[in-house]
Amino acid sequence: MRPEDGTYAHFFAALRALEQGRRKDHVRVAWLGDSHAAADFWSGALRTALQRRFGDGGLGFVHLGYAAYRHDGARITADGKWRTRPKTPGGSQPIDDGVFGLGGILFSAHKGAVRAEITVTGAGPSSRLLWDVCFRSSAPTDDLAVTIEGGPSQVLRAASGDTVGALQHAKLSSVGATKLGVVPSGAPELCGLVVEADPEVRPGVVVDTLGINGARLATPLRWQELSWAAELARRSPELVVLEYGTNEAGDVTTDPSLYARQLAELLERTRRVEPDIDCLVLAPTDRKDTPERTPVVRDVLRDAAREGGCAFWDTYEAMGGRGSIEAWYRERPPRASRDGVHLTFRGYRELGVKLSNDILERYRP
Repeated sequence: MRPEDGTYAHFFAALRALEQGRRKDHVRVAWLGDSHAAADFWSGALRTALQRRFGDGGLGFVHLGYAAYRHDGARITADGKWRTRPKTPGGSQPIDDGVFGLGGILFSAHKGAVRAEITVTGAGPSSRLLWDVCFRSSAPTDDLAVTIEGGPSQVLRAASGDTVGALQHAKLSSVGATKLGVVPSGAPELCGLVVEADPEVRPGVVVDTLGINGARLATPLRWQELSWAAELARRSPELVVLEYGTNEAGDVTTDPSLYARQLAELLERTRRVEPDIDCLVLAPTDRKDTPERTPVVRDVLRDAAREGGCAFWDTYEAMGGRGSIEAWYRERPPRASRDGVHLTFRGYRELGVKLSNDILERYRP
C-alpha cells in the first residue's frame, strides 16, 4: 500500500498486484446506484477502461427475467410474463422480509411459461466462463432448468435441509459456450447471475453494476442486512462506487442532511463485510427542475464522503454545473434526455470516460 494512493490505496494495491502478475483472482468493483447506472452505459465505460488496462474478468452481475434490462457485453431476453419483487424496486420503505439478493430485485413467473436467456457477446470462442446462478425457492418443489449452450439441461433445486426462502447459488462452468438459458418450474425467484472469466486462466477486473431505477441511498438500507452482506461477501469487492443523489435532489421536502447519515450507514454496512474496502462517492448530475437543490445535495454527499474516508468525484461539475443538462439536451446529437434528468448514451459514455481517466491518471504502477 502506498500513502500517495490516498483513498484508493486498497484498490490500487490490488490493481498493481494484478498488473504485476502477483494476483490470481479478479479485482472486483461494486457499483450501487440509481437509473444512471441501471442501463450500464456509465458504469460500462468504467468497466471497459479498467478491463482494457488490467484484463477482462467478465460481465459480473446481471439480472435474469428483466425484460427492460440491458448490460454492456451481453444480449438479454425475458420471454413470457414475469413478476418483480419488490414491486417498486427503487423504493425507500422496508418491504417483505428484505431478502432480494445482491441486485435488490427478484424475478419470477407471473403467468404461464417463461424463459430468461443471456448471451455473452464479448467472450472468445475458447473462453472458460464461470456462471453463478442465484435463486430463491418458495416451496421444496420449485426448480430451475438451466441450459448452457451446447450442453444438457441441469435442474437446480434448493439444497436438502435448507430453509425455504433461503438464497441459493449454483456454480456452473463452460468452455466456448456464450449462452445460458433458464426456465423456472413452480415459483422460484431469480436473484441474478454472475458471469466471469475463470481467474485461474485469466484474472482481470470485474465491475458489478447494481443500479436500480428510482433508487435512493435509502433503497439498499431497506434490504435485510445479513442476507445482503452475505451476497456482497461472495463478491469480495475492492472498491464500492456509491452513485446516488439525483433522485434525492428531486425530493424537495426532505432535509438534505439526512443523506449524510444514510451514506454513513451504507458505508458502515459495507465495511462490516469488507473492512478494507475503498469507496468512491459520485455527485448527482445536473437536473433541470431543481437547479438550487442539486448543488446542495452534491455538497452534502461530498462532505459525507470525506468524513467516511471515500474518494469523491463531482459529476455535477464534470457536466458543467448549473444549467448543463439543458445545454447537453440542446446539442445535436444530444448528451441529455428531454426529461431534464437522464442522459443519453453519448452523455453517459462521456461521463464514464472522464471518470475512468481521472482514476487511471491517479494510478501509478
